[in-house]
Amino acid sequence: MIVHGDTEGAENNRRSVSDWLKSMDLVPAGALAKVDRYIGYWEPYATNHVAYEKDEGFQGEVKVAAPTLYKAAVATRNGRQVAAGFYLKPAREK
Repeated sequence: MIVHGDTEGAENNRRSVSDWLKSMDLVPAGALAKVDRYIGYWEPYATNHVAYEKDEGFQGEVKVAAPTLYKAAVATRNGRQVAAGFYLKPAREK
């Protein structure tokens, strides 16, 4: 799940969507499959895509989240439970 916020609510939006999906019995793919970031904070909405295009850290997080989700979906479809993304390195170390 990738949530982009420009001035408010990125984390709250991600949590809301995540909770909604869980209420439909969807299973989370893991921490690496959830990303919420502010991009273009306080920049005009019409042009904040430029900030996204320059944010290589966020793009790296998306590149980790996508295969994490894919691996979790494949494992679930095959009746296995995995720690999806265990082999991936977080794009931004804490």
